[in-house]
Amino acid sequence: MFTKKGNFMALIQCKECAKEVSSKAKVCPSCGAKVPKKTSLFTWLVLIFMLLIVYSAYNTPSYSPKKIDADSVKTDLKDTSNEVKPEKIKAEPIVRTPVWDVNISKDEMTGEIKAFAHSPVTYPKKRMSFPYHDVRTWMGVGCNKNSECAYFGFSDSPNISNDENQDGYSIIKTRIKWDEKIEDIRLTQDWGDKFLNVKNDAQVISQIESANSIMLELKWHGEQSVHFEYSLKGSKKAISDIRSKCSGS
Repeated sequence: MFTKKGNFMALIQCKECAKEVSSKAKVCPSCGAKVPKKTSLFTWLVLIFMLLIVYSAYNTPSYSPKKIDADSVKTDLKDTSNEVKPEKIKAEPIVRTPVWDVNISKDEMTGEIKAFAHSPVTYPKKRMSFPYHDVRTWMGVGCNKNSECAYFGFSDSPNISNDENQDGYSIIKTRIKWDEKIEDIRLTQDWGDKFLNVKNDAQVISQIESANSIMLELKWHGEQSVHFEYSLKGSKKAISDIRSKCSGS
């Protein structure tokens, strides 16, 4: 049965009085009971479609990734790799014994020879803070035809805290250690210079030739006492070489 608007209308049985009533009616005209709404065909189709989706998802086997054993991966890589393993390379260490070196300079105008013997470059025994964290140092002996001198050279001008300022230079009183023997020493530094000059040159140079090592102590601004250790290996030969150059023999 169709209504005037062309919509389908069905007769259903009232659940209270059992009389026929239109599916479009809201209440039964006989007993006044509420008429239950009939589920439409479209609603049924939607419900069936949703059930099919749920059923399909439930019955589809889920993907479970295979657990990878880390030990087995390491074993496989070890078995298949053709690379040379670092632990299999046995390189013989190159041992170089640091010794004193010699440098010669000549004044082209006067012909005067100056020669210098110096230790290998070294660092503080304990690294200093910025801006002196990369300070390098060496000990040296220099000569010309008339005199000899001993000195400590630095890559940066030493910033000493216990110096005594004089006219154009400073005096530094500190300690020095020859092998196991500790002595007091006086050094001088021209203002802003990178070299600390030894006062008693002859005595210090004699000790350089006979000792094996030397340690210098300096009180550096912003640091505690800083210690510099210099090797004296080969110093005697190097000093002999510069003396022969300075004497012209």
